[in-house]
Amino acid sequence: MSEAQVRKPNRLVKEKSPYLLKHAYNPVDWYPWGREALSRAKNDNKPIFLSIGYSSCHWCNVMERESYEDEKVAAILNKNFIPVKVDREERPEVDEFYMKAVQALTGRGGWPLNVFLTPDLRPFYGGTYFPPEARYGLPSFTQLLDFVAKLWKERRSEVQDNAGRLTEALKQSYAKYEKGELSAGLLDAAYASVVSAFDPEFGGFGGAPKFPLPTHLNFLLRYYLRSKKELALRSVVKTLESIAAGGIHDHLGGGFHRYSTDKVWLVPHFEKMLYDNALIARAYLEAHQLTADPRFANVARGVLDWLLAEMADGGGGFYSAQDADTPEGEGVYYTWTVEEIDSVLGEREGEIFRECFGVTSNGNFERKRSILHLTTSLENAARRLGIPEAELERSLAHSKKKLYEERLKRTRPETDDKILTSWNGLAISALSYGCQVLGEKRYLRAAERCASFITGTMHKGERLLRRYRDGESAIEGTLEDYSFLTQGLLDLYETDFEARWLKTAIQINGEMTKLFGDEERGGFFMQQERDELPAEIKEGYDGPTPSGNSVAALNLLRIGEFTGRDDEREEAKRTLRVFRDDLEGEPSSHTYMLVALDFLLGSPREIVVAGGGREQVHPLVREIHRRFIPNKVLMVLSNDGGEVEKVSPLAEGKKALGGKATAYICQNYTCKKPITDTEELKSALSF
Repeated sequence: MSEAQVRKPNRLVKEKSPYLLKHAYNPVDWYPWGREALSRAKNDNKPIFLSIGYSSCHWCNVMERESYEDEKVAAILNKNFIPVKVDREERPEVDEFYMKAVQALTGRGGWPLNVFLTPDLRPFYGGTYFPPEARYGLPSFTQLLDFVAKLWKERRSEVQDNAGRLTEALKQSYAKYEKGELSAGLLDAAYASVVSAFDPEFGGFGGAPKFPLPTHLNFLLRYYLRSKKELALRSVVKTLESIAAGGIHDHLGGGFHRYSTDKVWLVPHFEKMLYDNALIARAYLEAHQLTADPRFANVARGVLDWLLAEMADGGGGFYSAQDADTPEGEGVYYTWTVEEIDSVLGEREGEIFRECFGVTSNGNFERKRSILHLTTSLENAARRLGIPEAELERSLAHSKKKLYEERLKRTRPETDDKILTSWNGLAISALSYGCQVLGEKRYLRAAERCASFITGTMHKGERLLRRYRDGESAIEGTLEDYSFLTQGLLDLYETDFEARWLKTAIQINGEMTKLFGDEERGGFFMQQERDELPAEIKEGYDGPTPSGNSVAALNLLRIGEFTGRDDEREEAKRTLRVFRDDLEGEPSSHTYMLVALDFLLGSPREIVVAGGGREQVHPLVREIHRRFIPNKVLMVLSNDGGEVEKVSPLAEGKKALGGKATAYICQNYTCKKPITDTEELKSALSF
């Protein structure tokens, strides 16, 4: 009989989240987030202990083993608190509010996020990881629990007053409204701020720990188009080269780990997230469009292939994450010894591979294991090894395939197999863009399957749900679910030109405006049920993922171009004005909103290609897709029964001329003469 069968489950056993289910047999009397926990806290007049994490979080899993499995810890928690466990990926609005609270209290944040709340959900104390014994300058977890329990019993009035002041300060931080004008000067100042943090030696921005920050790269590529400032492009190229070579990149399976613990991109935290990889793939694809560097195309292809190979659900959606840990330890799955390499590849092939990927007898990681990373360019390695570069490239490709197959025999990191609407929206965007740039239809087929699954399973009436797992769609969608999915559908439409995607994008965007829009002050709230938390959250911070407001603003601008609706454009402008002070004061924290601002100020092109069928229009569409033209909308009119014409005035009067596919390019209410020749189109698209 297994331990789980012997031990008594708590309430989390009824949940679907893999993270919550990891805690379902803890002796802690966990509640999921919801009315039951709140009612119990009020009835018993006990503080709430709110613990927030996610399945692939290393230190969340450490704390689960060290503390939540401990009977002594459980006894203290169960006696003095109402313990509530939250998967931050299911409840991003809960995570957002209480992360900001802990940052205000302690000056830092992270996961696991542990917060003590009054029964009416106001935070008064918190932190991140707490050890089972006092160390790292931190009290033991039991000492902390005893301290807070005593604080609540003996100084409750003071605690409640402090919680009230903190909550009021948090409310004010979200109380944003329209102010100021929008100008290109904001983009210029933002560029100067972003590149001031650029690391010219190792790429990236700032010091360790280092995140790839793909929205920084999106902004800088657009700013380069606008200004032709060489540093904007150089900072993107250097960053993409560095992370592609580093240990943060999975050189065998494709994709990227979440972040690097050092400034040289060597030692990562080994979890792999769907959102990171979707956004990074897009950055590589955009850079390839602008530079024609085949290395960037190859890295993007590796990321998208990893999505298809390891993250795809049979129904069409994509899973959320892969853990950092296995029973053998963090990172063991991804690292190698000299002996392991040579046993798979043989001595000579192994020597070549080890030379190129930095595998040594002393290693560069724990237990003398080596994280794979490119130590030099292929050209230099070929010269040093005395073999032709083409032969070296073939050898390494063969070696990587063999090592990947061998790695699959190891204990694999667990996969968080819940399917999130927002992150799948990002995946639809990345795969659609991958088909546009690389011309590979398998990416389009995957994007179409995903879009069909999400719109068919998660879109109920006029509402989106956030999470699907184990046959259940649940949890009201947040702003990012609506905005990220809308963006994905717009990108998908601009890839396969099926009118249903454009129509659905417009519909979901309208639902978003109705459910989340702040009619009085502009912008969008994060959550639908705005009385569930102590504050209404209106946030524009672009971190590892862009904010819902940033993506919403860009969607509104694109839909405004497609439909000719000035109200959509005006709503986008209002949203950008709401965050104008943030764009000026903290541009590095709002780089995707700067992408939206660049679109607004960039005189977007409206491109329509008319023809009798997909094959006829393909050469012109391929030329458009090949180029980096971010500030545009693209429409194709072919044999779709006039569905697009029903939603877009761009289609009016656009016909194929002389039986040939014809491109129409309009900008600033003026259209160029129709184009039927590919070479002429190249000239017309040049900046």
